[in-house]
Amino acid sequence: MTQPDADPMNLLIPQEVVQASRVDSETLRLCTQEGRSRWVRTLGGHRRYFKADVQRLLKEPGR
Repeated sequence: MTQPDADPMNLLIPQEVVQASRVDSETLRLCTQEGRSRWVRTLGGHRRYFKADVQRLLKEPGR
């Protein structure tokens, strides 16, 4: 993992984020580009999203 605080127990795979938030993968990508959600890359090159960021996004007004 690329960040020391990237505990695997606090990370979600993209499919989990899409299912939990009911947004499509393109919206998820845009959130990361806008800096609204952080992600890390695993050693295998896969993205993992921080659970706390996803929970915060779900609580945003207008969601």
